[in-house]
Amino acid sequence: MNKLATFLLGFLFVAGVAQAQEESTESKDNGLTEQKAADGSVKKGCDARGYCWGENVEEAKSKYTFFSDNMKAKNYSKETLDAFDYLYTNAPYIHKNLYIYGLKLYKSLVSSESKKKDAADKDLIVKYEDMVLKLYDDRGKYFGSADKWESEKGKYLYRYYKDRPDFNDNLPTYYDFYHKIAERDGVKTDDSNMSAYVAIVAKLHVAYKKAVQGFNKDPKTKAQKSAILTANSVIENADGKYTDAQIKEYTAKKTAAEKELVNLEANFEANDPEFKKYKSYNEDWLMDEYDFISEIATKNVEIAEAAKKEKDVKAWSRIQTMADKYIMGMLNIDCDFINNKLGAKFKANPEDLATAKKIVGYSIRKKCMDGPYFLQAAEVVYNAEPTPAYANLISGQYIKKGDTDKAIEWKEKAIELYSEDPAKQAETSIDLAKLYNKKGLKSQARAQAYKAVEYDSNIASEAYTFIGDLYMTSFKQCFESSEDNVQEKGCYLAAYDMYKKAGNSSKMAQAQKQFPTKSDVFTLAAKGYAEGKTINVGCWIGGTTTIRLRP
Repeated sequence: MNKLATFLLGFLFVAGVAQAQEESTESKDNGLTEQKAADGSVKKGCDARGYCWGENVEEAKSKYTFFSDNMKAKNYSKETLDAFDYLYTNAPYIHKNLYIYGLKLYKSLVSSESKKKDAADKDLIVKYEDMVLKLYDDRGKYFGSADKWESEKGKYLYRYYKDRPDFNDNLPTYYDFYHKIAERDGVKTDDSNMSAYVAIVAKLHVAYKKAVQGFNKDPKTKAQKSAILTANSVIENADGKYTDAQIKEYTAKKTAAEKELVNLEANFEANDPEFKKYKSYNEDWLMDEYDFISEIATKNVEIAEAAKKEKDVKAWSRIQTMADKYIMGMLNIDCDFINNKLGAKFKANPEDLATAKKIVGYSIRKKCMDGPYFLQAAEVVYNAEPTPAYANLISGQYIKKGDTDKAIEWKEKAIELYSEDPAKQAETSIDLAKLYNKKGLKSQARAQAYKAVEYDSNIASEAYTFIGDLYMTSFKQCFESSEDNVQEKGCYLAAYDMYKKAGNSSKMAQAQKQFPTKSDVFTLAAKGYAEGKTINVGCWIGGTTTIRLRP
């Protein structure tokens, strides 16, 4: 090889290395990297500001500038839509702003097209609606917080899908979607999602009722159900009416009928796809759903009331009303249902917490709290989940039954459980003081009232008024047989002192009417009595008070 050729080869090699180094430097200098999206997929062309432009950086930047400028100007033209489609197709991970703008764009398109009413393009509306829902999915996919965006999606899914022809065919799928949201978000569930959930639950039970009509009308099914009812009638009313042999006979008949009913149901399900699809959405399922919905609605109403958010109170009260109307209405629950159907189930298994909760919840709503299983069920719920509210509820039931000792026991439990709420402790202490007074234990009643003030001084007026009342009603117990017309008025003088501490002027006036007269004091002056002098009250009241004259 001659010198010229060697020189040219060397030059080309050095130039190639320099160019490679220059290209490497340029690639490094532009700062573009690859990053992982929230779902683990790769985002390309990512700059330092967090924008990921994909494979064709310059084209994407140009389209995005055009798109974002138009969105800021509220220009929702075909060109704006085309720019979005390009970006969403080629770099769906550009930036979260793509989804903020995209959702605004497609929601606006849904709205504007829907306003055309009779002239609206329904296929186009469906396309736009589906895009809104997909954008919520993809925002979670690429930028995280998928649960949050799924909940946001829920606000639109039912609204968009409820009138579509195939909606009712896919009820179980929509139920799973909204149940997942409600179970996950709990008390933070958006009221629009819960509203959709209530509607879907109701629709599913309607579908269940239609699906089981054929099974229930089948003569073989009727025969087995009739046999079970007859057997239950004998077994449950066995007290001396039937012999052991008869009870044994009907127990065997019931077992056989129940077994045959299971076989009939399995055969029916195998030949009826609708029955198979909806059979699980029965009355027991519906009762569970009602309790689940009501628990969330009730808690939200309480939170909204505490925060004085009237709008939220109305929204969640509406949810409860929907549940009462569309779910409870289908269940047709009344006192007989609670006492007989739920009661029989609870009697068979007294530790069944779910049934106990239903008995308590439905009994309160339907005003059936005098039912035979209510108190026992309430205690089962309390033992599993002790709360002061349940302790108070149970105490109230014992008060109705006239069992003051048990009522006191449960009030004491309530006070203990209110350990982090002094105001409630004080309020419940007054209730307990009244129960002590009912038993004639006035000293304990007074001590409990003083304790209420220790818990929360805001209850002082009520507590001191209560103690004043205790004193006012102690005349017969303490002084009725006394021959000392001044001493016997001590309970009224002491009551006045308490009413004064309470700031209760009307009660003070009542006490004054019972004060000793000027004549009483004058007649017994030899005992050292005089207006303004101190006197021992005596009896259970104890302590001293000041002699004052009746006005």
